[in-house]
Amino acid sequence: MDVLSDALRIIRLTSAVFFTAKFTSPWSVTSPPAERLRPIFAPEAECMALFHILAEGAPCWIAIDGKAPIKVSPGDVIIFPQGDQHVMTSDLALPAPPFEKSLRGLVTTRENTAPGCLPALRYGGGGPVTNLVCGYLHCDQRFNPLFGAMPQAICVRVRDGAALVQSTGATTELRQIAMPPETANWLETTLRYTVAEAQGAGAASSAMLARLTELMFAEVMRRYVEHLPAGESGWLAGLHDPQIGRVLKLIHAEPARDWTVAALGKAAGISRSALAERFAALIGEAPMRYLAGWRMQLAKRLLRESGQSVAEIAAAVGYESEAAFNRAFRRLVGKPPATWRDGDKVAVGGPPFVGAGLIPADVIPDSRVGFTGGCGCDSLRRLIRLGESSWRWRSDEASFRPRSCGRRRGGRRRATRRAGCSRLPW
Repeated sequence: MDVLSDALRIIRLTSAVFFTAKFTSPWSVTSPPAERLRPIFAPEAECMALFHILAEGAPCWIAIDGKAPIKVSPGDVIIFPQGDQHVMTSDLALPAPPFEKSLRGLVTTRENTAPGCLPALRYGGGGPVTNLVCGYLHCDQRFNPLFGAMPQAICVRVRDGAALVQSTGATTELRQIAMPPETANWLETTLRYTVAEAQGAGAASSAMLARLTELMFAEVMRRYVEHLPAGESGWLAGLHDPQIGRVLKLIHAEPARDWTVAALGKAAGISRSALAERFAALIGEAPMRYLAGWRMQLAKRLLRESGQSVAEIAAAVGYESEAAFNRAFRRLVGKPPATWRDGDKVAVGGPPFVGAGLIPADVIPDSRVGFTGGCGCDSLRRLIRLGESSWRWRSDEASFRPRSCGRRRGGRRRATRRAGCSRLPW
């Protein structure tokens, strides 16, 4: 498996569609940045890329601050790998509304849409129609070397068997990369099916649409790497470099091996000092730091998906001891692996709730379950009043901690049956 496919597999890139849109001229909307959309649509994701497909109708303009505006025509797809805020408009002379207006409209439309159906936005002045399919790609692990190397916007144009990729760069000018004919045919077919699925209805169409956009994104990224202009830097350019690309393949193929800069350099046919200098210039960090970061990506995947213990995962990603792995994980991720694993479970589903959705099913009246924060029965009353959103599950301690509680009298207090205590909910 090549390095790009390996990275996309580990970070679990998935796709979904926000809505279909029918805009009539004159119109202008501001797409919210990913950090405002992520808590609503993909709270478990660490990063989010946005995309728009102009299915049919009149062309439109898309603009990012400080970059040349991009004209999008029917059949084009534009991707924002870093989820930047941008303006979409029928006329660049129109004022751009605040993105909060678009966010409110999107949330309202979504709430009023029947389950299994795509939200459909209608907006504009009644003139020529522009039909768009708008969605996002997200991953549950942010792999900074990959996402940091991507341009702010990538526009793919497919016309009569020819494909052209335009992207933003360091200047206001757009860069252009021509795709080979076989890629153009594949993209044209994929886009045609994507638009057809978006215009369909039901959950099956949504699932197919998600898979098609994931495939399209991966193919565009692969071809983008193959045709990077000379003089580029970043992780994608590193993949294209003969020696640094070889080093990346070695790291990804055997992440648990006891690598040194000298061993990597020898395997890639480059001296230790030259490797360290060139790797830092292209990738932006030292080889050993990159290796440690990639090991953490693998470890997070194992913590999430496997039932292995922390010690077993430490050995699987190349650490001789659990203690060394814990220190490295905490330094690079910000919290110990066991805590991260528990937090990830909360993000995916959280503890089960029963009854009216306010009392956790895991809260049972015996000494094995406790409430932290030193609030006793007051904590239980607050739980009933405020519900799940006000509590953080601590499965490592089998306890709930009230988010809003600042009192810590004596640390953890056990919840036990107490005869005559009418304030307990059981």
